[in-house]
Amino acid sequence: MQGTREQVLALVVERREVRTEELADALGISAVAVRRHLDNLRADGLVDARPVRQATGRPFYAFSPTEKAVGVLPAGYADLLARVLQSVDGRPEVTMAVAERMAESVARRHLSEIPLAATREERIVFATEGLREEGILDRWHTEQDGFHLVNCSCPYRKAAEVSDLPCESDRKAIEMLVGVEVLQVHRIVDGAAVCEYVVGPGEELKPEHIHAGGGEA
Repeated sequence: MQGTREQVLALVVERREVRTEELADALGISAVAVRRHLDNLRADGLVDARPVRQATGRPFYAFSPTEKAVGVLPAGYADLLARVLQSVDGRPEVTMAVAERMAESVARRHLSEIPLAATREERIVFATEGLREEGILDRWHTEQDGFHLVNCSCPYRKAAEVSDLPCESDRKAIEMLVGVEVLQVHRIVDGAAVCEYVVGPGEELKPEHIHAGGGEA
């Protein structure tokens, strides 16, 4: 049976980014008790915290798991993955083709969840919900330049250090689901606090366009 500390950590890992109050509600304990566990988890290098400013109200801290908490690939698998990615690096046509197929595979799992008549904002809501399960997105918000979609922890940091393929695959999967051009403006692997995408203006695309690459990946 998990102790409270392990339950707190498990929820942080599961939700990827979470507030103290959300953890307290989920576990049925006080926010003070949750903060104590979070302080200990941060000291052990298992949890990160970042301040979040709001339009109204006081700033709050959002907690996310570190790579140490999520776990890393065994050395043999990590080495194999690095060699595979290095073998296609520098070959744009191969990288793009593989990224496209990977994105299609992810998008197909969630395309049916999005109504054909959904507005752009509704598509973003559904896409974020679906891709949260994949570890690709956590949340979204609007700014003057459009919709911003955010992931607070990179699910494959080591792979992204070797090749742009994982990031490009995620970007394409988002694009296939929201139906318009998607730009990646920040990457954790480059030192940013989050991976961030912007849905900018562009011609509406039909969801069927993901089938252009062929059959099931």
